[in-house]
Amino acid sequence: MKLLGKRNILCVDDPIAGFVGAALPAYRRLAQRGVPAFLFLMKVEKDIKVEKERILVVDDEITVREMVSKIINLLGHEVITAGSGKEALEILKNATFSIMITDIKMPEMDGFELMKAVRNQFPDTHIICMTAHGGSYTYTDVVGVGAKDYITKPFTIDEMRAKLNRVIREKDLIIDLTQKSTELEKANEELKRLDQMKSTFISSVSHELRTPLTVIKEFISLMLEGHVGALTEDQKEYLGIANKNIIRLTNLIETLLDFSRIESGKGLKLRFEPTRLMEVVEDAIMTFSQQLEEKRIILENRLDPDLPLVLIDRNRLVEVFINLIGNGIKFTPPGGKITIDSRGLTEKRDYLKIVVTDTGVGISPEDLPKVFDRFYQGGRTQTGLITGTGLGLAIVKEIVEGHQGYIHAESKFGSGASFVLTLPVFGIGTIYNLILNPMLEEAEKDKAPFSMIRVDFWDQRTKRESVLSHESWEGVMYALQKMVRSVDTVVPFQSSVVYIFSFNDKKLAKEIGERVQVKLTQGNYIPKGIDVQARTYSYPKEAHTKEEFLKGCRLFLKED
Repeated sequence: MKLLGKRNILCVDDPIAGFVGAALPAYRRLAQRGVPAFLFLMKVEKDIKVEKERILVVDDEITVREMVSKIINLLGHEVITAGSGKEALEILKNATFSIMITDIKMPEMDGFELMKAVRNQFPDTHIICMTAHGGSYTYTDVVGVGAKDYITKPFTIDEMRAKLNRVIREKDLIIDLTQKSTELEKANEELKRLDQMKSTFISSVSHELRTPLTVIKEFISLMLEGHVGALTEDQKEYLGIANKNIIRLTNLIETLLDFSRIESGKGLKLRFEPTRLMEVVEDAIMTFSQQLEEKRIILENRLDPDLPLVLIDRNRLVEVFINLIGNGIKFTPPGGKITIDSRGLTEKRDYLKIVVTDTGVGISPEDLPKVFDRFYQGGRTQTGLITGTGLGLAIVKEIVEGHQGYIHAESKFGSGASFVLTLPVFGIGTIYNLILNPMLEEAEKDKAPFSMIRVDFWDQRTKRESVLSHESWEGVMYALQKMVRSVDTVVPFQSSVVYIFSFNDKKLAKEIGERVQVKLTQGNYIPKGIDVQARTYSYPKEAHTKEEFLKGCRLFLKED
């Protein structure tokens, strides 16, 4: 046991615990007299092997630097010392250190200034701060300027070992996580590359298959219709089977193309129009008349014909119900039932809830959360044979979510399954959400003009708005669809008003309105005695901001 230097550094370097006990009273006597002292207990396990770290010790007192260096050397690490903050920064510029141990009270540049500088210039260096006994600094104070930990003087070798080991573990963990993150990023980039190759392959193959399949389908249809001579019953049966499988393969190709489009980030291009849902469901049901008859499955369409109109992409929604009905047929045993019904409106009354239910084998609890995953196929069939691509329900989910609706599955295994989806009710709110807002955002992003054209029909005699007959209305819509570009949208409203949303400026929008008036009037699309009026509202010509334009559109849109 010995007393070193002016700073009263009390060192016990004998491993016998009795000497440690003898040193403590001496340290206490110095402390009671108000004399600062540091107590280092140098009991070291000689045989412990550690991975060597490069550590920089910074303190303006040479005796402190020597003693801390001795501890670090005994712990098996490499140490360099600096007598000031400025010297420490110069050393760090020329060599790499994993850890820096610094005092706080130093002339010229104190420990706080040094830690801030190191954190900014050498962020990979981990810092342990030494504070004086009874100092007013807290853990929060030193950590706030960049230290990983702090140790209070006097400290024992075990305390220093514990602090160093904790900081080293944290450093190694960060390095390991950084390395794994880099490896993960590389693996992710490779997966993206392979995924892109897969999508490109699917798209290319699907396009290549469509043309020969179309030709084969047409020739089979010609033969079945008797254009190449009379057919025997067996020939008709075999050609019928071939035709059925051609249709099935064509549907598969369309699904793959949809999937490829989604995977490439292009998404599904939807064209919204007000539609009666009953008509959509009936179109889908017609596709399965033969399959339903063969499996003796009853399909009940319980939808009320007077349900409110929905604002949907009609063709895409037919695809949705074809997938859901086909899914029900696949997993429902002969003699079962599939029902399509409504659960009314959502709380805000802007979406309609629809449910497709089957009496099949149901979905197991572990499969239920995965049924909409791409390429996922659960073991739901009674025979254990899984057919299809596993893309049908994934495409359904994309289409429903493209309408800003949601879909989920409900089932008790062995008791059938239900698919509940929501579809937007036709109205001002859904026109804004599904058509106006997205198109205006696209125009703003591309710095393109955008206009809304309102077309009204007026009775010349009564000077009031006129509601056209169903036949006239069909003709008007046919003519308008032929006149606008594919990027524009035509929205009919209750057989009396048509809204055209167009990526054109005010001048071109006005010209479109004038052409519509001439076309509908001179083309005999409307009855005599009916006038056509067109008004326009444009961004950014008339409304200088998106918010101003949306507010002004309220004057053009109406809901009777």
